[in-house]
Amino acid sequence: MQSLGTDIAHGPGWPNAPSFDSPAPRGPAVLTREGERALRATLQRLRHQLSVEFAARLSQARTFGEIAGNDDYLQTLEEEAVLRSRIARLEGLLDSATVVSDSPRAGAAAIGTAVRVEDLASGAVQEHRLIGDYEELRADDVSASSPVGRALTMRFPGDEVEVELPNGRSRSLRILAVESCGRG
Repeated sequence: MQSLGTDIAHGPGWPNAPSFDSPAPRGPAVLTREGERALRATLQRLRHQLSVEFAARLSQARTFGEIAGNDDYLQTLEEEAVLRSRIARLEGLLDSATVVSDSPRAGAAAIGTAVRVEDLASGAVQEHRLIGDYEELRADDVSASSPVGRALTMRFPGDEVEVELPNGRSRSLRILAVESCGRG
């Protein structure tokens, strides 16, 4: 019997949240257009999985005998209930989400922008793309609710920010530029 735990929670295009069952960030979801497309693709995949795979699995499990003692049937029903719950939560997330444009708001760093920063201690220059909490992280992406993301959000080129890292250290960054990501 196929287990769906990790596939449902972390399948292709799934958001960067450790698990959809983990506590959600505060407030409504804010997504880039690209993030919204990825979540809608995930929702479509999960709905297909529910309608096609589970129908077949339940039909096959019924052939194994009485429902009361049929572990395969009962496990499939339980997994189906978990999947239905995740679909409902993802639908709710998408229904209430705010999708941001890919252009900076009056030059400020925000979800959907790329922010080039200089580490004031080392002089190293990095570029970070600010994304929503439910989007898939890629190289150089920073969740807006992460320490770096919170420090950069609504800041402008020339601003200097102090980032308190989870390990207790801090970093001083200077914002060099804020630009549209162009990935949406």
